[in-house]
Order: sequence, then structure tokens, then C-alpha cells
Amino acid sequence: MKKIEVRTLDDLRSFLRNPERDWSTLILLGLDLTSPGLDDALLTEDLHLGTSFLGCPMSPALARKVATLGALVLPVRSGLAFDPFRTVLYDAQDLLQGFDPARPETYVETPDWLGYLSAMDKVTRRKRVDLGLDAAVFFRLHDLAIEDALHEYLRPYAPYSATSKRVVGIMGGHDRERLEKVVGADGTRGSADAPYTKVALLAWKLSRAGFIVATGGGPGAMEASNLGAWFASRPEEDLRAAVRMLERVPRVQPVAPGSTDWNSGDWLSPAFEVMQRFPRDVSESRTESVGVPTWFYGHEPPNPFASHIAKFFENSIREEGVLAIATHGVIFAEGNAGTVQEIFQDACQNYYATHGAAAPMILLGSHFWNRDPGPAGAKGKSVWPLLHQLAVEKGFAHLLKLSDDLDEIVQFISDSRHL
Repeated sequence: MKKIEVRTLDDLRSFLRNPERDWSTLILLGLDLTSPGLDDALLTEDLHLGTSFLGCPMSPALARKVATLGALVLPVRSGLAFDPFRTVLYDAQDLLQGFDPARPETYVETPDWLGYLSAMDKVTRRKRVDLGLDAAVFFRLHDLAIEDALHEYLRPYAPYSATSKRVVGIMGGHDRERLEKVVGADGTRGSADAPYTKVALLAWKLSRAGFIVATGGGPGAMEASNLGAWFASRPEEDLRAAVRMLERVPRVQPVAPGSTDWNSGDWLSPAFEVMQRFPRDVSESRTESVGVPTWFYGHEPPNPFASHIAKFFENSIREEGVLAIATHGVIFAEGNAGTVQEIFQDACQNYYATHGAAAPMILLGSHFWNRDPGPAGAKGKSVWPLLHQLAVEKGFAHLLKLSDDLDEIVQFISDSRHL
């Protein structure tokens, strides 16, 4: 029997007005049942042991009634730095509340940083060893709630059908510097667009074509992608102006907090200035995008340009999930070991059809992804031959593209015969 999730008090009151209401199918998520008028009403209801109360404060009388029935109850735990029963995705304001771009050090006062400290050791950057199984339960509950909220955003009316939104993933290196134009070894600026700008322009074009861009939610190519979507309702020159504003802090330094090189707050400051100068047009759905970061890499803050942020404690859920939701294809910009892992993780999903029909895979950078092994220190990766061989074996080679042309990539994804 299909369960029904109730996420708002208005929906609960609507349910209570239904003369044919069935409590056996109901999941109440994150609702304050002590709200005026609700407690008395619920005490008179014919509740069912199949009803689930997840993160719902309730009166002692209602708690006794629910316990007597044997219904599932997962209570709220006080003192947590996060809401394990959150019903909607985050945005930048949720995670970075209290951050003052004029005072970069205020990043350590934000809910994002406090969430990191709740699970991770800031010195070792590994999971805290002093946490027990009881704490781990709430981290898992949080990630389940965020996963559910992400699916609700992508397919709000048909949770068991194909994704209703046209999602395209963009992956790439977290260390790609915020630069509009390529800077040569001698420090002079050339005329060619830097990798960061190329990715931002690609996301801008995809968003304007009606796709939802999804990324890993962090810095580098991920930030460039969410930035491009943010500007989908604005002209290209505005996007380029924003990149030039961001250049003041080219990259985030992912080293231990307390080090003189740790610059997460400084890295966030110009992003906030961009958002203030070029606010997102919230009335325009094309400016929406998804970021899927993780507190496992919490010393790197989430980029604030994603309109919807699904932040997880568990990195493995995040890595699998961001590829799984990209039902209209994944683009891989220049990157290192993490991006290579994502390429073959996505190839594995296509090879075994673990998430349904195979989806397009595009490698942005023909020289970078299809080169002969170079000398030590060379950044290019010979990925294309092996990826193409796997695709030929399983019959999805027609879904592969190796290209440097942004318009060609958008057209390839837009072509309905690939889907």
C-alpha cells in the first residue's frame, strides 16, 4: 500500500477534514502536533499502528495514545546542529545564515560550519571518533530526509515515475580557478575563455534551453555550473562580469581550519557580492539549479549559487545520487581523480542500467580527455578510449560525445532521439 507523506500543518488539517481519511497510510514528517487545536483533534482520532510520526513534537497525552497503538515514533532530539527531519532542500540562506562578507571569519558561525563540526573532526577532517551509534542514527535520518526532499523537488507529482524535471549533471574539478580568460605562464591574460568560464557558459546555455543543472555543489567547475544557471535570465556579459568579480579569490584552499591558508570565508565573500549585485530572478524557473555537496568535505563550503541544495553527511550517498538524478545526461569538464571516478561510476550506471535507460555522457575537452599519456605532471587523462569501449559493449556508444563546442553539446543533449 502506498504511503502518504504529510509535510505541512495545512496538509494535515486538510486530511482531518476528509471523511474517508485512512490513518494506516500516513507518514507525518516534521510537524509540531502541539499547535493550537491539533492536540485535542488528534486525541479523538482513530489512529492506526501503521501511522508514522517522524520528528513530530506532541503532548504527553498524545504520546501515550500513540505508544499504546504501537505506531512508529521517531522523536526530535534536542541540541542537534541540524534538523534530521527536514522536509525541504536547503538554500544558501539556510546554510550560510549569519555570514558577513565584510567579515569572512563569520563563516565559522554559520549553520553550515556547525553542521560540519557535529559530524567531522576539523583537524583530521575525518569522522569524529567520539560519536556513538545514537548520534549516527540522526545523521542517517537527516540524509534520508534530504534524499526524500530532493526527489520531491524533482518529481513532485509522481514519486514513482520518471523524473519530471529535465536534469543534466555537470561534473569537474573543484580546483578550477575563477578566471574569465586563460592566464599564461608569464601572467598575461589571453583571449581564450578559461575552463571556469567555459563551464559557466555551458550551464547558462543549458539552463536557457530548459534544463535543470545539477552539480556536486562545491567550488571550481561545480560553482561555475550553478553560477551559469543563476544568470540564465540575464545576458552573457552579466555572467562574465560576475566571473571577473569572483577572480579576487580564485580558489578555495581546502586545508585545515586554523591554518593561515584556510580561506573559506574569503572565498565566499565575492560570491555574496555577486548575488547582491545580480540577484537571482526567482520568478524565472530557468535560474534554478541543484547543488549536492557533503559535510564530508565540509572544510570546503557549498557554493551559494545553487537555488536548491541537497547537502548530505554521507559522501557515498551524495556521489551516487547526483549521477542518478541526471536523467538527461552528464557533462564531465576537466578534472582529476574525483572526476575520473565519476565518469566511470556514471558509465557503470549506464552499463548495467541501474537507474533505468542509459543517458548521454559528454566529455568537455577533447584534448584533455583523449590524449596519449604525457610526462609526469601532465593533467590530461586518456579516458575516452576505455569509456567508448565500454559503451560499444553495451550498446550506448551513440550516447557518448567528446567535444569542445558548447552549442554542439547543448544540441546533443536536446536531441530527443538520445533519450
